[in-house]
Order: sequence, then structure tokens, then C-alpha cells
Amino acid sequence: MSIVQSKGKALLLMSLLLCTFLSLNAQRNTYSPYSRYAYGLLHEPVMGQSVAMGGASYGLRSASYINPMNPASYSAIDTLTFLFDFSCSANLSQYREQDLRGLNFGYTLDHFAMKFPLSKHWGLAMGLYEYSKLGYLYGASGVLPGMQGEDDVTYVESYSASGGLNNLFIGTSISLFDCLSLGINWNYKFGNLSYTNTLSYSNSLYKGYAENDLLYLRQSNFDFGLQYFQKIGKKHRFVVGATYSMPQKFYSEVNSTHIVRDTLQVAPDADYRFSTPLSYGLGLSYTFDNRLTVAVDYAYQDWANAEYYSHTDTLASTQRLALGVEYLPARMADYYYQVIKYRAGLQISDSYINFAAGNLKDISLTFGAGLPLKGQRSVLNLAFEIGKTITPNKQFIQENYYKMTLSVAFNETWFMKRKFN
Repeated sequence: MSIVQSKGKALLLMSLLLCTFLSLNAQRNTYSPYSRYAYGLLHEPVMGQSVAMGGASYGLRSASYINPMNPASYSAIDTLTFLFDFSCSANLSQYREQDLRGLNFGYTLDHFAMKFPLSKHWGLAMGLYEYSKLGYLYGASGVLPGMQGEDDVTYVESYSASGGLNNLFIGTSISLFDCLSLGINWNYKFGNLSYTNTLSYSNSLYKGYAENDLLYLRQSNFDFGLQYFQKIGKKHRFVVGATYSMPQKFYSEVNSTHIVRDTLQVAPDADYRFSTPLSYGLGLSYTFDNRLTVAVDYAYQDWANAEYYSHTDTLASTQRLALGVEYLPARMADYYYQVIKYRAGLQISDSYINFAAGNLKDISLTFGAGLPLKGQRSVLNLAFEIGKTITPNKQFIQENYYKMTLSVAFNETWFMKRKFN
């Protein structure tokens, strides 16, 4: 296949994935009750091997994967190849509130991204991923006693949220002195968030209402990455990684409508302020003989000082700890199972939702494998996650979830110069 044909097919695939991504993400693919708050459930751009390694990413660098979590990793690139990665996932969630039980299933296209060389020590990456997602529908009903001999009045109230934010990124990094890499990502976040509350009565004498807030948010910001890597002897390699992102305001537009007794009221545009926080991450990885890798991450996000509806006391700062391991039985082997990369990980994190009773926490176990495709350098990555939301007390809705992620990293030769006699 010629280089032109390969590039044409890649561009066609990217166009199809873009349409699919925007179409799927316009639908509700999460039903978590905690997605109703703030910007919804937040997602980190964890890709490739990191998904099954508990999300540990800051200290990982590989020519075979794309790692937007630390843009300094882009300089780990084969000068002859083009790397394309896309991922989809499905999740099953169980909910429990006292004697009530719920079960929901969702799916989504998580991301697609590409990476290619600009020179021997200079790489570039770009892609699109889901930054946050809202998808919540909760209802309750009851009966009010009638007045002066009238019939009882039934009421129904509902709370729902939908929409989300996507993140387009373009990043580059350069390697210096064969031991240091510096990188930068430009991010463009965009999307719409919708929150709706309704209350209706069976008796028209009671005042029902419907409220809707629709947020249009846009933002451009940068994050920076650094990796220091050192090989000791022939078999030992250490990588130390760090990232930093500055706080940044959103460009926002808020449309609020209220309907009371069939009367529509449109609130005047308000100059609310929204922002994302200062954040930083630190990571370390150790690789032995290119067969065993252990990685650990720590991340902090200062959401307590980020603005939401112009307030800085609405959200809570978060911390995340991730630990992952990858094992390759043999680099060259007679049996396929010996060249599969086996992975496992653990992640513990806080929620940025600020409840008076205390913060939510999330803990999850991951495991999976990197399956090399026959006759190619491309890899099929499979990851499973079992997680639980830990609440301050039993009055909160309890949530357990099970997630499966499937991603494919296509590694194709694009830049080889052909020789002719």
C-alpha cells in the first residue's frame, strides 16, 4: 500500500470517528446521580496501556502509545511511523438508596488521537476526548392531603441533567540531551450543559413549575509536561514525570427559563464566571529489561478555588493516586500468549463535588492486556475496571460500576523513503 493510500484511509477513518464521537456523546451515556452536579463526571485522557494500569501515566513514555496526560511523552516516537489510537467503552452501574435498587448500562466512544514525528527527537500529537458528561434523571412522587374535603393532590417532581464538555488537544514535545523531554498541550474545551427541574400537581390550583438552565461553555488553555529519563546498565530504566496546568476561565453564556402556571419567564443574561483549576501531577516509572514496568502517579486539582456560577465555595479540591504494573513474559517467543502484555492497577481519587457531609471518594481495580495484532506493530488494548463510589454516610446513593474499555493503536510506516534503481 502506498503512503498516499495509507494517509487517505487514515483521514477517512478520522472523519468517520469524529462524526461518531460527536453523535454518541450527544446522547446520554451515563446515568450516575452524581453527574448532575457542576460540570458532571470528569474524565482524564488516559489512553493505551495506562487504562488497565489504574490510570498511571505521568512517568510513562513509549513510541507505541499516545499519552496526553503528559505531553512530554510525545518525543518518544519512531521517526518512520504514524500512530493512531481510538477507544470505546461500555459500563454497567448498580445503584442503591435504602431499599431501592437501580441498574443502568451505557456506552461511548472515549477518544481518538494521533501521533507522528516532526524530527528524530521531536513529536506531535492531537486528538479529541470527552472531558465531562452529564446524564441524570431522577423523579419522585407523593400525595398531599386535600383541603376542606377536597380530594388528595398528587405531585410529581423530577431532576435531570444532560450534555457535557469535549476537549480538543494539539501537543508537541522535544527531547534534549537524551535524558530530558519538555512538552506542551493546547486544549480547547467546548460543550453545552443542561439542568432541568420540574414540579407538577394533579390539581391546577397548585402552582407547578419547570426550570431550565442551559450553559454554553468554551475555553482555551495550556498544560505543560516534563519527563526525565535515565537508563542504568542495560536492563534498568527510570522515568520521572511532572505536569502543570494553569487555572483558566471559560467563555460562558447562560440561558435560564422558568415556567410557572403556563407563563414563560426568561431570565436576563447574567455575567456568571466559570473556570477550571490549577492542577499538577507527579509520576514515576521503572522498567526492567523492557518486560516489567511499574508506575505510580499523584495528581492534585485545586477545584476549591475554581469559579462555578461566580462562586469559589461550590467545589472541592481533589487528589488522585494511581498505581500500575505491566508484564511481558518474553519479547520473542514461539507462543502468542508469551508476547501479550498483562496489566493491572489501582486508583483512589476524590470527587470535586462539595457536599456538606463530606467528599465522595472513588476506588477502582483495573486489569487487562495488550494484544499484538498478527504481523503488525499495532496493538489491541483490552481493560476491565471494577469500582465503587465511597460516600460520607448511608444516606447517599451507593454506586458500584463495572467498565470494559477496548482501544486499538494502529502503528503504520508512513515516512520511509523509497529507493529506486
